[in-house]
Amino acid sequence: MIFPLRPIRLDTNENPFGPSPRAINAYFKTAMRLNRYPDYVEYREFISSRLGLKPREVLPTPGSDRGLQTLLQCLSKNYARIVIPSPAFLMYTRFSKPFFNRVEQPPSWLGRGWDAVFSLSGSDAVLLLGSPNNPTGEVVEESIVRRFLEEFGMVIVDEAYVEYYGKSFVSLLRGFSNLVLARTFSKAYGLAGLRSGYLLGESSVLREVEKAMGPFDVPAPAVEASKAAFEDENWLRMVVESTSLNRTYMVETLNRLDGVRTCDSKANYVPIYVEEARRVFEKLLAENIRVRLVTPEWGGVEEPFLRVTVGTMVELKCFLDALGRILAS
Repeated sequence: MIFPLRPIRLDTNENPFGPSPRAINAYFKTAMRLNRYPDYVEYREFISSRLGLKPREVLPTPGSDRGLQTLLQCLSKNYARIVIPSPAFLMYTRFSKPFFNRVEQPPSWLGRGWDAVFSLSGSDAVLLLGSPNNPTGEVVEESIVRRFLEEFGMVIVDEAYVEYYGKSFVSLLRGFSNLVLARTFSKAYGLAGLRSGYLLGESSVLREVEKAMGPFDVPAPAVEASKAAFEDENWLRMVVESTSLNRTYMVETLNRLDGVRTCDSKANYVPIYVEEARRVFEKLLAENIRVRLVTPEWGGVEEPFLRVTVGTMVELKCFLDALGRILAS
């Protein structure tokens, strides 16, 4: 597959290697059946059987973010507060503010520990966090999640980037009814354009979310492509391994640049600290290289930094060359 050099999109954490050829083939095969709605019964059975769950513990959603939004809307009827360890994905607070009376953002990521989060625990609160976390790439240990589940009324873990890390909290669903996991096919599986995801959790919780959503929000082509992508383990392995190699190259090169500091990331993006991050962001944008500027709006951010997606080697070399020139000037 050939990818254009400009613009270089390193701002939305997409998989630059593309989806599985099997997923593409499955997508086109649905063209003859576009008059039919998708079969969610079979789809839920498909996903649940691969994760060791029951079909009623799986809910297809149009991307993980739409699933999260509807889940938060439903949970706000029973919980007064939501706690979002920060910095965190901007949409968490944007989705929460219309529904919850109190949205609390304790600074916790960037190596600061969990004391501030535990100080806000309570049965009246929902806890929402990502692992790996966007934008820092950090992960939370299972022992900490277990404590969260014991001290908060509901815990939601966004696992949008879990394939890059390789460790999920699916096994905890067997012992805790107050845990919901959000998954997506937009990242490692390369199906961002199809908006396909799903929630995992206790059936009574998902049933309420399902009532608040449309009956077929994930269209048939997305369903079939998602199933094929899920089955193609070799393609996923290639994407994850290639991303890991490129991330290592990227970090090693960045660490050789004066005035640059990186954070360890378990996802397909790297947080990068540079002086005058906003100016560097704008200079990169002027060269049609798009990265994400992380500001205090994300919560828990004392110093703005860049979040840069791990792209192809060609994309990374263009970015690194441009960054070196900008810093030198």
